[in-house]
Amino acid sequence: MKILTKVVGVVLTLGTTSLLATSNDYAITNNYKLLNDMNLAKKQQELIINMSQALELDKIDIKTLKISEDRFSEVLIGLTNGDNSMNLKGTEIPVIKAKLNEVQKLWNKEVEILNSIESKNKYREEAVEGLNSIMNKMSQAVALYNKSYNRFKQKSKLSSLVAHHMNLKENRTFAFNIVQ
Repeated sequence: MKILTKVVGVVLTLGTTSLLATSNDYAITNNYKLLNDMNLAKKQQELIINMSQALELDKIDIKTLKISEDRFSEVLIGLTNGDNSMNLKGTEIPVIKAKLNEVQKLWNKEVEILNSIESKNKYREEAVEGLNSIMNKMSQAVALYNKSYNRFKQKSKLSSLVAHHMNLKENRTFAFNIVQ
């Protein structure tokens, strides 16, 4: 019975600690201005997969391909420049902006290939290779967003600790036992 009580106590403690950590992360994420940008950058990867799958079918699914292509273009421009309708801020972080520009250059070439596929199936392999290159660059951009977010979390936690420490310093009173 004692072992069961200890196990239940540990589980409850870990659960509470985990809940507090999650709530702290939630509070931090609300303040990160590029959170929606980061999430839509991750969704871009799903669109690339959708386009690749549409190309791999025996008969190319032009409708899915076109919908995914249009959405990818729209979000990519929003990630780079911002877009109020999608709540995208656009980034001014140089490394992310540079990576998104690389994606844009590859995407411009890919759009031409995808448009050619609509009339002829012979560009299918070239299109899949192009999508693979775009997926690679987009994954790098997502990794940079994640790195930026982790730095933001770290900075926020440190700032919170410093502020808490500074407030404690001002309000502290000490009781000393003086032995003579």
